[in-house]
Formats: sequence, C-alpha cells, structure tokens
Amino acid sequence: MKQGIFRMKYLEDVISVKWLVVGVIFYFYSVMLKNEIVKVAYEKKVYFNNWDITLRLLNDMYLIVYFIIPIVLFFSIRSIFMNFDYQILIRLGSFKKWVYNSLKHFWMRISPLLILWVFVSLFMTIGFPYSWDWSQLSKTKHFTNTIYELVKFFGTPISAFAAQLILLMLIFSLLHIVFATVYVLTKSKYFMLFISVIFFLGNIMGFKLLPREVAFLSPTTFFSIAKGVNTFGSPILSYVVIIVVLIFLILFLQVLDVNKTAYIQSIKSYIPIVIYFFLCIVGISATARSLTKSADVTIWDVWAMSFIGVSAQRFAYIPFFFYLIVFFGFIYLVQLLFLSNEIEQLGYYKIIRFRSLNKWFWSWMRELLTITIFFLFVLMGLSLALAVCFGANTDFYMTILSNPLYEVIYHFFINGFLQIVFYIILIFIVSWISKESIYGVLLVSLFTILMLPGVNVVGIIPVGLNGIVYLADYSPYHLTFILIIMNTIAFLVVNYLFKQSLKI
Repeated sequence: MKQGIFRMKYLEDVISVKWLVVGVIFYFYSVMLKNEIVKVAYEKKVYFNNWDITLRLLNDMYLIVYFIIPIVLFFSIRSIFMNFDYQILIRLGSFKKWVYNSLKHFWMRISPLLILWVFVSLFMTIGFPYSWDWSQLSKTKHFTNTIYELVKFFGTPISAFAAQLILLMLIFSLLHIVFATVYVLTKSKYFMLFISVIFFLGNIMGFKLLPREVAFLSPTTFFSIAKGVNTFGSPILSYVVIIVVLIFLILFLQVLDVNKTAYIQSIKSYIPIVIYFFLCIVGISATARSLTKSADVTIWDVWAMSFIGVSAQRFAYIPFFFYLIVFFGFIYLVQLLFLSNEIEQLGYYKIIRFRSLNKWFWSWMRELLTITIFFLFVLMGLSLALAVCFGANTDFYMTILSNPLYEVIYHFFINGFLQIVFYIILIFIVSWISKESIYGVLLVSLFTILMLPGVNVVGIIPVGLNGIVYLADYSPYHLTFILIIMNTIAFLVVNYLFKQSLKI
C-alpha cells in the first residue's frame, strides 16, 4: 500500500508543471544547438549524425553551469531541509543513515531532470542521419565542437554517452552527500544557502576565468566528460577524483555520529598536512598538464620540471613559488609539528633519561632523516603517477634536460636530502637559541630572499641548491660537496650550543 502511494506521488512529481517548463527549456536550447551543428557542418562540408546533438547537449558547459547546477543545488538543499527531522533521525538511528536516506530522497526528486535531459538529447536526433560511429563533424577541430577530444579516447559515441551518464550520477551524488554532511555538522540553513551561492558563483568564475592549466580546480570540470578530457587529457582522472572524494566521505560518515569535539581535536594536527599535499598535487598537475601538450614529453620530464626550482641566473615566478610550497612548506610542517614540540617539552627528566643532549638530539633527528627520505620518494612517486594520468610517455629518458637521467635522480635525492637536512638543522639552531618557534618561520622568510635573482650568483649560499635548474650550471657532485660542508658546519654549531648549555 505504502509503495503504491509512494509511486503515485513520484509520478505526480514527474509530470508536474515545473518539469514541463524544464523540458521546454531543454527543447529550445537543443534546437539552437541543432541549428549550430547544421550550419558548421555546411560550412566545413562534412557529414554529421545523431551523436553530434546528443553528446553536445549532455556536455554543453553553458547549459550545465547556468541551468543544471542551479537546479541540482535547489533540489539538494530543499531535500535536506525537508527531510532533516528529529523524528526521522530517531527512526533511522544515526546521522550516517540519515545522509544515505537523504541521498535516496534527493535522487527521487532530481531523477526527472536527468531523464528529461537524456530524453531531449535523444529526441532531437530526429531528422539527423543515424549512425553508431563518430561523424566527420565530431572529428573536425572547431571552436564550437565541444566533443572533439572525446573521439581520441572513446572508440564509439555510445561509450562516451554511457561515460557521461555515469559521471553525472557520480557527481550529483557526491555533491548532495557533501551538502548533507555539512548540514549535519552545522545545522544552519543560512550557512547552507551561503555555501550554495558561493558554489554557484565559484562555478561561473571557474568556468570563465580559470586558465586551462588549472581548470581542474573548477567543480564544473567534473560535470562533463568532454570538459574532463579537455582538462586532464584523459577521461579517467575525472572518475578517479570523484571516487576518491566519495570514498573519503564514506569513511568520514562512519565517524559522523561520534563526539565531534574529540574527533576534530584528533584530526586537527593533520589539517596542515592535507592542505600541504593538496597544494603539491595542484602544482604538479599544472606542470603535467602544460607539458603533456607535447607528445614527446615523458613522465621524467614532468618530474624534473615540477621541482626545477630557480637560481640567480635562471629565475621564474611559478617554479619559485612552487619550490617555496614544496620544500619550505615541508620545513614549516617539521617546525610546526615536530621541532617546536621537542624543544618546548625538553626538561631535566629528558636530559636525565637520555644522559646527554646529543643523544636526545639524535633520538628524534634519526626519525626526521627517515621522514625526509620517505618525503622525497613520495614526491617522485606522486609526480610520476600524475604524469601517467595526464598521458605522458613512460619511456626511461628525458627530453627537456640535457643531463643524464641518473644525474638528475642523484641530484634530487642526495642533494635534496642534504638541502632539507641543512634547513632543519638551521631552524633548530635558531629555535634553540631563541626558544621561540616564530623565529624559525622568520628564518624561512629569509631563505626566500636568498633565492631571488642576482643574490646567490656564485652558488655557494646553501639555499635552493636542490633545485634541478642548478644542473644547467653546476655539477651535482659540486653541489653535494657544498651541502656536505655546510651541513658539517651546522652540526658543529649544534654540538657547540649543547656544550655551552651544559656549562650553564
């Protein structure tokens, strides 16, 4: 009985006036697209078929940004507000179950939109030549042909059609789960309305203002398989990003009902690390996206150019800022999460337990050295993996640098390790002398000045020497020699400071 009533309500909602209005808008917009397709095909003197209108309508960014996304946001927010009731929560037993129940109700309300969209895209093929293959127009590069990139990755148009439908179902579900989870955490309708407006405006700005290299930062990229291919160079990464975020949200939902204060406190220390690695991924992805425009670029080119750095003679702002994010960001995390705690918690009981400051120093320094080595391997693995995702060649050579690959690998790991160790020791020295962690941050700021053009002309100042750009002017072994000397001096200073502290 209940199922029958439920079906009747669903059918009434489907055939309601609002969906008729939506269908009419779809129809007139698709007529405009249909006329454009015929006009371009006539100008180019190429054949077109049914898939030109179907796939274009499903991937049209103007339709998605200004029509589809507002409707999805409206029904998502409305579904959340209408279904968040404490009687329902008591019946379901947990916030996690409410989020899943909310997702079910959201799809009941939004499914007519997807059905209408697909129906009109197929209905408008009437009058077009019918085929199961790509048309000549689809294979023709033209500024109006938004599905040109799909031809390279999908053997048949039907596979691209299925891929777009799956992508839409995933992104709709992801968007609603995010909003439902945020509402559970905030319980604020005004905040939900605020972030929905920000999301909509962000999509407009991301769609119109972001350059192609960083278009993956715009959520609109994940609403269209054609846009995803155009941004990432492959359709796979769009799914990977959505699925990874979905998995993260599902895992988060498992602890949604626990004590929020205790949970937030437990993950608070991991927030800087998550932000840091997100920035690293963004920077490497931007490099990979720009380099893979050339068919000859290998994954090793992407890796080298991601960490190219700057020198006094060879300076550019993007490599400079990304070096600051990657290496100085790592040092800042070491200072924030490790060094400051070790120094502040040092007391007589620790000195008695370790019997000497040197033993105490090496007890945590060995751990930092291991973390540094692991960090360098993570950077390399991350850059190579992202390069593969963006379609770079997997051959074991480089095309951008003239240096042998083994030299670049040696420089990245050996000199990178020595450079990071020098940063750590120097910040430790400053923190030990000043007893204030803020001075370590100021020292990092001084490092950025020493990397500006015209400062380190001779290449002796041990700042930024692990940048791969230095291989254009120096031997990696020469740089190793400089860094070993500077690290030795730094360790001697630490030893001297310990001896002075014991005398006091």
